[in-house]
Amino acid sequence: MFEKGAYVIHGSNGVCRVDDIGPLVGMGAGDKEYYTLTPIYTNGGKIFSPVDNMRIVLRPVLTKTEAEKLLEKVADLQELPITDEKKREEAYKQAFYSGECENLVMMLKAIYSRGLQRLSQGKRATASDERFMHMAEDCLYGELAISFDTSRENAKEMFESRVNTKLQLTEAMKK
Repeated sequence: MFEKGAYVIHGSNGVCRVDDIGPLVGMGAGDKEYYTLTPIYTNGGKIFSPVDNMRIVLRPVLTKTEAEKLLEKVADLQELPITDEKKREEAYKQAFYSGECENLVMMLKAIYSRGLQRLSQGKRATASDERFMHMAEDCLYGELAISFDTSRENAKEMFESRVNTKLQLTEAMKK
């Protein structure tokens, strides 16, 4: 169980702060316990999530040590394996909704790599790739920002410096 003031990842809502824990007064929910969550990077709104919820991912934000370990692994993580182009969007959905940072990294690497490939062919990124890229970046950079107590922009730079280094090495090896 999380404590008030804790930062958590709640499904596709990204980083949220636990503002309260208890029954929803006046909502007819009985004695069932709920987390009252406030999304950190979206304006307005509250999320009421049952404490015993098993359908939506609800996990603690990475600690600074865990975030550092993740960034150390970024260069070595493979792209999300996509064996069937027709199932690309489904693979993105599974990676995104898993709530696992490593899956987000693998998805982003696949999207970045595919984007480079499409650009070399004179094509633009697909709308699906762009949508999932933004969703994954928002969640990942938001979580890293909380873990490192920094801005999302700094978290993005920290992440991209590792991905770009790996992509540059890969491209250089192909020549």
